Amino acid sequence: MFKNESLKFLADISRKGKYRLSIAGVLVFFSSVCSLGPYYIIYLFIEKIIHPPFAGDDLFMLVGIAALCIAGQMLFSGIAMTQSHIAAYNILFDLRVALAKKLTRLPLGYYNETSSGTIRKIMMGNIEDIEEFVAHNLVDLISVVFLPVLIFVWLASFNFFLAILSILPVFLGVGLQRLRMKREAEGIHGFFKVKSDMNTTVIDFIRGMPVIKAFNLSVFSFKRYKEGAEKYSRYWIDLNKSSALFFAAYALLTDCGVLVLLPVGGWMYLSGVITLSTFLMFMFMGIGFSRYIKQLTGFGSNLTGIFEGVSELISVMNAKEIVETGTISELNNYDIEFKNVCFSYSDKPVLTDINFMMKQGTVTALVGPSGAGKTTIARLIPRFWDVSSGEITLGGYNIKTIRGDVLMKKVGFVFQDLFMFNDSVFENIRMGDKNVSKDEVIKLAKQARADDFIKNLERGYDTVIGPSGVFLSGGEQQRIAISRALSKKSPIIVLDEATSYSDVENEDKIQKALNVLLKERTVIVIAHRLSTIRNADQILYLENGRIVECGTHKRLIDMGGKYKKMWDLHMDASDWGIRHTGKSETEKIKEVAAC
Repeated sequence: MFKNESLKFLADISRKGKYRLSIAGVLVFFSSVCSLGPYYIIYLFIEKIIHPPFAGDDLFMLVGIAALCIAGQMLFSGIAMTQSHIAAYNILFDLRVALAKKLTRLPLGYYNETSSGTIRKIMMGNIEDIEEFVAHNLVDLISVVFLPVLIFVWLASFNFFLAILSILPVFLGVGLQRLRMKREAEGIHGFFKVKSDMNTTVIDFIRGMPVIKAFNLSVFSFKRYKEGAEKYSRYWIDLNKSSALFFAAYALLTDCGVLVLLPVGGWMYLSGVITLSTFLMFMFMGIGFSRYIKQLTGFGSNLTGIFEGVSELISVMNAKEIVETGTISELNNYDIEFKNVCFSYSDKPVLTDINFMMKQGTVTALVGPSGAGKTTIARLIPRFWDVSSGEITLGGYNIKTIRGDVLMKKVGFVFQDLFMFNDSVFENIRMGDKNVSKDEVIKLAKQARADDFIKNLERGYDTVIGPSGVFLSGGEQQRIAISRALSKKSPIIVLDEATSYSDVENEDKIQKALNVLLKERTVIVIAHRLSTIRNADQILYLENGRIVECGTHKRLIDMGGKYKKMWDLHMDASDWGIRHTGKSETEKIKEVAAC
């Protein structure tokens, strides 16, 4: 089934370049015909030698025709490849843009269920395989299909029996190869799954390199990496072992044409049935015939891998999106209310019966143990996911009735997991918004207490940061993230552990930056450092996806419940220090004096 669906998908995307691809196909056919010219010239050359007179002019004429055939082959092939590659890259550009847009419309739950290695393989490897299909396979298919037919008809015009004999071993080989591909279809599918898993493991290995080096581990100590590589290797070896006999038989049959033609054709020549020139032409053209048949078989093998990759790509393109049905574009206020909200990842319940109200301009803090559902609540507000039941309202409207672009514009984020794009500081702050000028970016950076360190960078706001740029500390990245949120001018702000990377020197700067950011906005704070949310208008304590306690800091402390217990633990942790060294105070004083 996936082959038919994949083939239809490839045909559909190829329509954009149909004119260039049609031209390329015709030119490749002419190029292939020209490639047969030298074989025919050899036949004529032998005919002239066997049946003299053979004048010098005849030699120059035949050499000239052969040269024209070779030149035509190169010219037609060059133009064809240019046209097919232009078409392919135009198609791939549109496909990558469509895939990127699709990925931005998918709920975050999709990324929890799909590994980054799989997505990377689809965006890079699978699409590159499509380029191979469009730029080469699709065009070559014309010559690969039609040229063997032309060669057979030409050979049959000289001797039908020898023509049949020349293609018989090839067709037996193709049939054997077809049987092998059907037999191993499931194995090939499993191979691509193992390859995708290994890609994911490799990415995890690279990302975990600081930890691996810190613990002095080797590649063989990283269990998942070792197991993934070994599984891929074993699978590939076993797959090739199982097909070794089939492939050897196929190679023998497709290449043994000369072994059949040589004795039979030689006997027919000696018997006077065919001429010497005809016998030699069959020897040459029979070899050429098998070459095109093998190319066709190889084309089929390539398609198996391409179809598998296209199937994965289709699965992404068909993945369920957040349904965009909203029409409301204007909001009168920014009150947020959760009404009996339940949410599940697949079949796993995450939130159950969540009810609370956030008034415009107030600060609501979400606290609780890891996995309680705090981040999920915050990310349901801008519809990163849709609720399983219940509803969320913003300004009195169900968020599903608000236009997606409007809703996203109303919510700004400072995430715990910071990401800097491989671009300038300026672009990292304004995030592609051309309406934000350089002067405004500088103003925002000053408000976020980021201007001081940005000015000290080598090229200031034009300094490239990110994976292959200048490295920024965690605190510096957080201030860039706050600058981003300021540039968005959103009336609702989500802070997901926004001071997690702050040190003693930076915490005061980040807190002052946050005070500017949060002024007169509706704020949702996810915090583990409870001292930062003491003044919140309301604090929600979550546990196992439910709101267990709700109130101000003072009220929750007076209740003496779970929040009070967490607060006491937090205060104890703030007083923690490395106290025990095994030495008396007198010994410590002596050591200090000695220094």
